[in-house]
Amino acid sequence: MYGVSVTYVSAIVAGVLTAGALAVWPWARSRRRFAIAGITTLVSWIGWHLLLNATQAFGFDVDAPIIRVSWEDVGSGVIALFATVVVFGLGTERREFAGRVVGAASIAGLVAMILDVFV
Repeated sequence: MYGVSVTYVSAIVAGVLTAGALAVWPWARSRRRFAIAGITTLVSWIGWHLLLNATQAFGFDVDAPIIRVSWEDVGSGVIALFATVVVFGLGTERREFAGRVVGAASIAGLVAMILDVFV
């Protein structure tokens, strides 16, 4: 595992990249949904990596032989997806189409997972 300072810096990068990726989509620009997804990605990234550090879960950072993705990387994506869906679903986006909400959350999860592969 890496240090807490790396966790915070990489969380900021994950949040900014998620917001940037979603800012291209007009639906995400209205009502600043891209910023909400960026914040949920940032917060979920910090929570996930601090949990891994606190439990000393070193076995999560081992890449699978063929796809070259570890459980830590996948966890970053899943947690970001989950946090974004929960915030959108329980927040002001309750009346939106589920496909849009899940699509935005999926983009957040993919960005987090791909970034974590390189961190």
